[in-house]
Amino acid sequence: MPTPDVPARVIPAGELLQHVSRAAYRGTALHFGRSGGNRYDDPALRFGTLYVGFDLSTALMESVFRQHRWSRRAKRVITRTEVYSRMVRAIGVLAPLSLADLTAPGVMASQFGLNLAQLASRRYVHTQRIAALVHEVAEPGGAHRFGGVLYPSRNNHPAACVALFDRSAEKLSLVDDIALREHVDWPSFLTRYQVFVLPV
Repeated sequence: MPTPDVPARVIPAGELLQHVSRAAYRGTALHFGRSGGNRYDDPALRFGTLYVGFDLSTALMESVFRQHRWSRRAKRVITRTEVYSRMVRAIGVLAPLSLADLTAPGVMASQFGLNLAQLASRRYVHTQRIAALVHEVAEPGGAHRFGGVLYPSRNNHPAACVALFDRSAEKLSLVDDIALREHVDWPSFLTRYQVFVLPV
């Protein structure tokens, strides 16, 4: 397949990104997974990927609540045990990050031949192929053009999410690990998304 012509979205230095993780990982280095089991992972397991959001709501909907079936349930719930087992990693951007912007008009169809159903499918064959292609896009001088992918949120439309390639690690700083229950935006998330915390 020809090298895709994808516009860039630059995340400026000073931006704060959020990643929801298990509290057991508090204080550890940022982890770029190589399982091959997530949406924009490398299918050949050559590089790692870290998934982040620009806000708590999107980060939660893409992690803790990514397999929700709220349309089939009378009440949206999460257990207190689950809440206490989660933390939010606040990640600072130290230098501008250039991302392949898959949210730009027409990109998915013109460059990759994909429709929305394929992009949002729980089968990741198409999106992992995109990640592998984007990872190899280079500037005329040979430097890699993109540090990751900006893509539409499947579970919090129309928000956007970011899949960062491990080459972006040097441009990131772990600012803080915040218990989910202590995050300043946690109460408003519960209210806005009508989620009830079970006392167990």
